[in-house]
Amino acid sequence: MKTNDRATPPGPACAGLTGEALERHIFQCPSCRGQGRMSSAWEALRGDRGSDPLPAVDERFVKRVLGAVRQDASLRRRRRWLLAAAAVLLFFFAAGANSRSASAAPSTPEEIYAGVTTPSAALEGLLPE
Repeated sequence: MKTNDRATPPGPACAGLTGEALERHIFQCPSCRGQGRMSSAWEALRGDRGSDPLPAVDERFVKRVLGAVRQDASLRRRRRWLLAAAAVLLFFFAAGANSRSASAAPSTPEEIYAGVTTPSAALEGLLPE
């Protein structure tokens, strides 16, 4: 940052300027330029809110919106419970399948190979003769 670009508080020379002299000064003085930008931003932000009163809201509209919000909350709550129940069922299915495979006698490699090479009765009807 250059030394002449430093933000300094506006001096007494800035206070009495108007018109073209004020424009030239704002072009040269970074402090006044920043202050002008801030004041114009605040003005744009404020807008014309104070001049126009807000229109009255229809009571039926408010009731419809509140009803829709309540219904949406109810649907979300129901969906959350269904997802939780599905997760619990999936957990117990996985735990049951794991305990069943752990309780069964381990198969020998010969038994596994025999099961693969010998077609089952369900597949027997599908094979061409």
